[in-house]
Amino acid sequence: MRILLIDDHHLIGRSLEISLKSYSEISDFFYLSDPKKALEVVDSYMPSIILMDIHMGEHNGLEIGSQILQKYPVKLVFLSGFSLIEYKERAFKIGAHGFFDKHIEADDLVDNLKIIQFENKKIFPEFKAKGRILLTDREKEILQLISQGVKQTAVASELGISERTVRNHMYSVSEKLQTNTVVESVIKAIELGIINVRLQ
Repeated sequence: MRILLIDDHHLIGRSLEISLKSYSEISDFFYLSDPKKALEVVDSYMPSIILMDIHMGEHNGLEIGSQILQKYPVKLVFLSGFSLIEYKERAFKIGAHGFFDKHIEADDLVDNLKIIQFENKKIFPEFKAKGRILLTDREKEILQLISQGVKQTAVASELGISERTVRNHMYSVSEKLQTNTVVESVIKAIELGIINVRLQ
């Protein structure tokens, strides 16, 4: 396996490089700390598997990964400290082959990479893409505004819809997330990575 690791955290990147290079199954390993050069390096290095972080400063690994998969027949695996359902959903949708928490043991990671590479299987631990109820874009938009302290009346005005429509959307959200209050819905949506907390 030819592995390309893209991660802007130098300590983590170098530690992984040292750990994974010792495995006989990995014929070559290249560590890239600058996500801006991702496409350029993929083009020249031609890895069989890319290990990609998600949060890399101003760069988003999911967006970079999507660009890579549109151009190159490579297996993309996300390795993130944020093991959120929403991230796994997006990773699955763009065609990634796996998603693992950064706390995974090196032996387990290599074992999974072998399955991905040689058996062409997708591995998303504790995640089922089929049959999972997802929030609509409008529901996410309303939740995001409410999480920022915007009252439902103001949400209705900003989105050009009625307050009753806002309430209906929030009822739907509560049903999907199995929550009882708006506050519970917001907290659970944040925990699941459905919406992001925006500090003023």
